[in-house]
Amino acid sequence: MITVVSVVSDRNDLLLIARGLAALSVLIWHSGGHLGQYPFWLNVPGRTAVWLFFGISGYVIAYGFIHSRYSLSAASIKDFYVNRLLRIYPLFLLLSFIAWVTEFISSGVNPISIFDIPAQLFAIQFNHDYLLNGVFWTLGVEIHFYLLAPMLLVPFLQKNRLFYFWGPILFYILIITWIIFSYIYLGWSLDGRNIVSCLPHFLTGIMGCRLVASWQKSSRRFLISLLGAFVLSVGTNYLYHYMPKYYWTPIGTIIVDVAILLLIIAHASWAGSRSLLISSLAKIGLLSYGIYASHGYWMRAIPELFMDSIVLLFPVSIFCAQISYLAIETPALRLKRVRIATT
Repeated sequence: MITVVSVVSDRNDLLLIARGLAALSVLIWHSGGHLGQYPFWLNVPGRTAVWLFFGISGYVIAYGFIHSRYSLSAASIKDFYVNRLLRIYPLFLLLSFIAWVTEFISSGVNPISIFDIPAQLFAIQFNHDYLLNGVFWTLGVEIHFYLLAPMLLVPFLQKNRLFYFWGPILFYILIITWIIFSYIYLGWSLDGRNIVSCLPHFLTGIMGCRLVASWQKSSRRFLISLLGAFVLSVGTNYLYHYMPKYYWTPIGTIIVDVAILLLIIAHASWAGSRSLLISSLAKIGLLSYGIYASHGYWMRAIPELFMDSIVLLFPVSIFCAQISYLAIETPALRLKRVRIATT
């Protein structure tokens, strides 16, 4: 028998809060943070926030497979790809179209040619660069991760510790080694906007999901891991602003990945809360995709108003995200297919 179910953790609010704070961190960074207008402990670099996004994404995708929402069967993987397209593409295509119209009207010149469409609308590029909305480079990397995810998850679905524990750790070390090699000998940037450079963060999310798959709630573990994630995050802020030569090394990458792992441990340990503050922050998390995507549009469309101005950028992005969530994201997500075999 096949039934449609929803596999969502009762502690999902913590993930939503992390996503929301990451989105707001990017917005703050783009509206003055990169100019050093805020205290370093609050001023999360945009790159750190994006890496956190990738780690959370790795965790969420792995959760679906590890907890049997999806399997490695052809039908289930098809559902997975359809669901991911429904999550990303409706808002991506709409905002790309709006940005194209805006650019064409303001300049009288077509911003992309027909030959740009595969790269600009279907992520067929390696180092991602999007002419209509610059922040969409992260969505391109996400799409590439989705394509690889079922293959990456194969060892994590095995029962042998050699496959689900030591194998991924070795793979993580090899990826970090490659990043060092490509930077020193091939001239790659440490600010890589491609799936290879960003893979350690997705992989950390997957490994974290496998690690905590059967863990029980623990208030003490929650507080320790959450505090550790906060301390490491502030530490990376300090490195970026005052010791960038260390931030832009695998040291910075690994510190952020440890913070991601601690956030995942905190999520697995959290007993949940129904307080107004938690529900409000979780609401921001629900809107995080719209906040992130729309703020990029406004900064490009009217830079004299929205570039480096959080007073305007923040409320406009929140408002647009609310509209897009109700009118675009929610209807699309209702079409998602989730099938789990039951006896």
